Amino acid sequence: MRLLKLTLVILLSEIAERTMCSDSDPSSSAKENAPVTWPQKSLLNASSSSGCTHQEIPYFDDAMGSQGGFLAVNCTKSCPEGKQENVVQGYQCVAKLESSNGEEVNVLVGYCDKGSCKPYHSPQHRTVSLITEEEEEEGEEEGEEEEDEEEDEEEE
Repeated sequence: MRLLKLTLVILLSEIAERTMCSDSDPSSSAKENAPVTWPQKSLLNASSSSGCTHQEIPYFDDAMGSQGGFLAVNCTKSCPEGKQENVVQGYQCVAKLESSNGEEVNVLVGYCDKGSCKPYHSPQHRTVSLITEEEEEEGEEEGEEEEDEEEDEEEE
C-alpha cells in the first residue's frame, strides 16, 4: 500500500512538473520560504496563471476514508519580479510541524488567511509520508519497468 502511495505521489509530481510553465525551476525565494525540515523531493510546486508559485506537500488520509490532498507549505506565493501573492483564502496549509521520524511527519492543519496559516479551532492532524532518496529511486525504477512493459505490449 505504501509503495502504491509513493508511486501516486511521484506520478502527481511528474504531472505537476509537466503542466507548469516552461520555467521548471522553482523560484529561489520559494525554496528559501520552505522549512528546512521538508525534503525537497517531497514538495510539489504549484503555479498560478499569473506565473506565481508556492510549494505543497501531498498527504493521504486512510483513516478519514478520503484519498488525501495537498497542504500549502506556506500561504504566500513567489511571483516574477520579486512580487508576492497570497494563496487562496481557506486553502488548507501546514499550521505547525509537530513531529517527524524521518519517513513521516505529523502536522497540524490550518487554513490560509491573508498570507498566513491559521490552525482550525478544532485541531486537525495529518500524517504526511515523506519521500526519501531510497523510495524515490525505487519509484523511478518501477516507472521505467512499466514503460518497458508498455513498449513490449505495443510491439506485439
